[in-house]
Amino acid sequence: MDLSISTFQRIAIIVTFVLYTLAVVGVALYAKRKMDQSSVNSYVEDFYTGGRGMGMLAVAFMIAAGLCGAGTFVGSPGMSYKVGGPWILVSGCQIFVTFVVLGEIGKKIGIVARRIDAQSYLDLIAHRFNYNRGVILLGGLSITLFMLTYVVGQTVGGARVFEAMTGLPYWMGLVFFAVTVLLVTALGGVKGVALAIIVQGIAMTFAVLCLIVGSHIEVTQNGGWEALSRAIHARDPSYFDPFRWSIPYEFSQWIIYGFAAISLPHLAMGALTYKNTIAMKRAVILGIVIVTVWTIGLGLYCSLAAKGLYPNLQTVDHAVPILTMQVVPSWLAGITLAGVASAVQSTVGAIIIVISSTIVLNLWKFFFKPKATADEQKKMTIVTTVLISVVVFFLALNPPDLLQLIITFSMGGMAAAFFFTMLLGCYWKRCNEWGAAFGIAGAYITYLVAEMKWLPFDITLGMHPVGISLLVSLTLLVVVSLVTPKPPKGVIMTWYGKDYPMLTD
Repeated sequence: MDLSISTFQRIAIIVTFVLYTLAVVGVALYAKRKMDQSSVNSYVEDFYTGGRGMGMLAVAFMIAAGLCGAGTFVGSPGMSYKVGGPWILVSGCQIFVTFVVLGEIGKKIGIVARRIDAQSYLDLIAHRFNYNRGVILLGGLSITLFMLTYVVGQTVGGARVFEAMTGLPYWMGLVFFAVTVLLVTALGGVKGVALAIIVQGIAMTFAVLCLIVGSHIEVTQNGGWEALSRAIHARDPSYFDPFRWSIPYEFSQWIIYGFAAISLPHLAMGALTYKNTIAMKRAVILGIVIVTVWTIGLGLYCSLAAKGLYPNLQTVDHAVPILTMQVVPSWLAGITLAGVASAVQSTVGAIIIVISSTIVLNLWKFFFKPKATADEQKKMTIVTTVLISVVVFFLALNPPDLLQLIITFSMGGMAAAFFFTMLLGCYWKRCNEWGAAFGIAGAYITYLVAEMKWLPFDITLGMHPVGISLLVSLTLLVVVSLVTPKPPKGVIMTWYGKDYPMLTD
């Protein structure tokens, strides 16, 4: 089948994409003007939390975009295209489990965040574990390393969309993508990212629905799903087998992409920004619908259509971009691909803000400049955000062939470091700072040793390295907490007190 598109089609797609991008940058400029009107003292809080005034729509799309960045739009369809059944099962697991976790724990995190005026994910962990320097240092290093890797993976995904869309070299797409992200993030902060996400999310949902319809029409014209399924099975008889991977490995993937949501700092941002508990509850419900449409539509329906229609793609991460340009009108392809790239941009922006807040508030200010003035924090915030963007650009210049591998490594590392740390911190009063310090350190070291294969033997027990790392984390957290003093009473009252702060509409 001819995968080429006309020059006119490419021009139409590129023009639509550019106009869309300019609109997003305009939203960021609007957010910057709003922040400029606030005092220097409130600038940092506005930049990192949006003034804690985000409504249902913004929070829902922030959570959805955090879950469905380059992984859902580029990496996950690419993995589904390559692997088939096991990955489809993992994608389905993510939808329900993630939002159950966020809906329950996210509300508690949001309430505590207001009590302690938390401006970052690590602020929450630091307070729960009595501002232990080891916990803060290990947590800061984990976020910086794994979130930086994660944002590189997202950036690669955005650049590959641009590459497939325009036919231009990968590095040119990377430059365009990186500059846009930098403008939106550095100018608008969380508020700019959130406002852009609403525009992007609505456009993306519409575009995904249109892509599903276009894929269905194309599949029907090529013999229907039954014929395509037979063709796929003939080329790869085990493609539809959901248990091509071993049960332990499959289960560990469910952990990464389901329960690990609590471990991802950029998802917790939703809990730091919502204006009231009603908005959070509604956001979780709406988020489930959005993520279901995006995940099932792209990761299952469209990836299978691409597998059947275009079985010999050299770069599997191009599956959805190529399908888009083939099955929908040029103007709609432009909106779809612009929506995909912009959704990835929003995810990248949110993660850069997480890394920046960790470095500025939890490492630089805590360890080196505890008496930093509001103006110094503002300048450090801007400089750090720009530097992170530059570092991400250079790290993304030579990406691997399969994007999802980068994303899985990053999410696994975050889950290893923070899953049980946050879970037990929220629901077990006896969990203390020493248990957290040893738990994070043990999980961190175990994960890197297993992932990098630094030992001459396999310690994973047939799982992804996150599995054994979580076992180490849980064991150390429980044992060390039980043999060391109880947490301070003030910390426990803040986290477990029954009188939640009043949050009105």
